[in-house]
Amino acid sequence: MQKNKKLILAISILLLISFVWGCAPKEKKTVKIAFIGPLTGPNAAVGIGAKNSFELKVNEVLEKDDYPYKIEVIYEDDASDPATGVSAANKVCSDPDVVAAATHWNSPVGLATIDVFHKFGVAQVFWGTIHKDITYKNCYPEVTRVIPLSVHSNELAAEWAINKFNRKTWVIIHDTTDYGTRNRDEITESINKRGGVILGTFGVTVGQQDFMAILSKIKELNPDVIYYGGVVTEAALIRTQSMKVGLDKVLFMTIPGSQSDTFGKIAGKSAEGSFCSGTFDVNSTEIGRKFVEKYNAKYKEPFEQNGPYAYDAAGIILQAIKAVGPDRAKIVEYIRTHDYEGVLGVTHFDKCGQTTTGGLTMYVNQDQKWVRWEDSEYASGKRKLPWEK
Repeated sequence: MQKNKKLILAISILLLISFVWGCAPKEKKTVKIAFIGPLTGPNAAVGIGAKNSFELKVNEVLEKDDYPYKIEVIYEDDASDPATGVSAANKVCSDPDVVAAATHWNSPVGLATIDVFHKFGVAQVFWGTIHKDITYKNCYPEVTRVIPLSVHSNELAAEWAINKFNRKTWVIIHDTTDYGTRNRDEITESINKRGGVILGTFGVTVGQQDFMAILSKIKELNPDVIYYGGVVTEAALIRTQSMKVGLDKVLFMTIPGSQSDTFGKIAGKSAEGSFCSGTFDVNSTEIGRKFVEKYNAKYKEPFEQNGPYAYDAAGIILQAIKAVGPDRAKIVEYIRTHDYEGVLGVTHFDKCGQTTTGGLTMYVNQDQKWVRWEDSEYASGKRKLPWEK
């Protein structure tokens, strides 16, 4: 009898242990994703703003505690350099636990890494870059991009300068990278179709600091518009030096590569009245304004123009992992074939992974900041544009 009691007690204890063990929360599987961008070098401000935005979205999703996986993010620096970017891409993709990545601001870097992600079958969501060939040259299934193309920003630039402001004679300056030459070709086509006249085209190198010789030649041409197709540091230096040689009455127009507060920091008062055919205005929607509020409460660095794109890139990746699990091939297929609703609105990809949404905005520089034209004192008439003075 005593033995039976002991046996019953032992069985009861085992059943209780089994019950408690079964009820205990199971350890979530750790899944790795990656972020790659320029975290050092002349474009670090943009890269850090995008990194912070990506991190913000990841943390928001995980804080809800209903996400089925632990997420570990690998952050890699591409330094705006194609070779460095390829090295980072190979490092990320060679890790079998990394199932997707949000990548790159610079088009030359993106063009250099798409083959790597395709080779490994890893989803690559671009939060920056605007070169058409990134999505359309090979139409790789791994590649998607949440930001509009350079051709769209160049169309907007020409439309505003020629048809809104009646500024018809142009000089084009561009950097000699693939990004710069692509913008040169696109703005040329956009100007020509609107009846504008191109007085001269000048190529410059990334890292160049003295543009006085070129600008002296441009002064003799007396253009209505100086267009710069490149990134922020050179854009700001060209704007500053153009003012020094007396080109203070022109419309200075640049593109998303220069849409950074770094432009105003470098150019100072010379930035005033410059234009940028730029990216989505995050303050134009309620969800966008909430993003701004949450970001500013956590980070001291500005999110820059690509922060909202990196934020949604994180959301797109996490949505796919939740839906299909940490399977590289399934994630690639899911991202390409499913819409995502986020800070940019509804992101929808075409057959080659290019967003058909995302929006563009015209900005004017006011007090060293890029301000949406409609919200500026130039639009209201309180301030005069350079050629109106």
